[in-house]
Amino acid sequence: MVNPEQYVSFDNICKNNASHIINEFAKDLKNISGKCMDIGCGPGDITRDVLLPVLNSKATMIGTDIMEDMVEYANKTYGDKERLEFEVLDIQTKKLPEKYISKFDHIFSFHALQWCYDIRQTFENIYCMLRPGKTMLILSIAQQAPLFESLETMAQDMRYASYMGDKKKYVGSFHYSARPREDLKELLEDIGFQVHHCSHREMSNCVCTEKYLSMVTSQYTFAFLNKMTHNLREEFKNELARMFTEIKVKKYRDRLGNSKLHDEKKGTNIPAQYTVLVAYAQKNVS
Repeated sequence: MVNPEQYVSFDNICKNNASHIINEFAKDLKNISGKCMDIGCGPGDITRDVLLPVLNSKATMIGTDIMEDMVEYANKTYGDKERLEFEVLDIQTKKLPEKYISKFDHIFSFHALQWCYDIRQTFENIYCMLRPGKTMLILSIAQQAPLFESLETMAQDMRYASYMGDKKKYVGSFHYSARPREDLKELLEDIGFQVHHCSHREMSNCVCTEKYLSMVTSQYTFAFLNKMTHNLREEFKNELARMFTEIKVKKYRDRLGNSKLHDEKKGTNIPAQYTVLVAYAQKNVS
């Protein structure tokens, strides 16, 4: 369910990962002084507190998100008439608003594009929004078995299927790829980007499952929860937490060669492993 305040209170993982990538590319970003966009900005805290400070003081930023509630909260809480504002945008749209075309000097996106089921359209839109020769920096979850595979299974469960729709919406575009870095790089180059950096990185966290899933389900992809009865919604959340923990523990045991885990029943302190794709690319000048 969409809850901006709840999302902010649980988004330390996203914030830490964004900060790490921003610091890694700080030398390239510090001279950006034009118009920027943060795609999938959510409640806006990362846009203001992590992205904007690293840019040139003359840079301005538009945070965009598909959720009206998130954008409204972001404008009220973090909006700045001089440098920062937030607007509603579906980055997968096939009719990109004219006001965005060839208007941006740099585009960011962190922990958002994994929910885009039409990933080619997504990157084509980013390419169209950039000015010639300008750049983008993205971090997107590539593979995350506990979450994606739990949701994929639940989307085929008769209790939830009519609410969730196509199971493809819940599995990142590169989750089942044997070569996600190469696939992303080839896609970007085919669209017209000059790829300066593309990497596939292993990550992990030990965050409380309940808190993590509360953050995840506050995003647009899970708007269907609002249509469920209270009892069914709670059943869905409990089932998601159960399956998430079950897969997390299984993957962890597999990595340890099926060694016995003292806390495997609860999944306590067992890290959730996942991978991310990081890309820094430039739109061709011609």
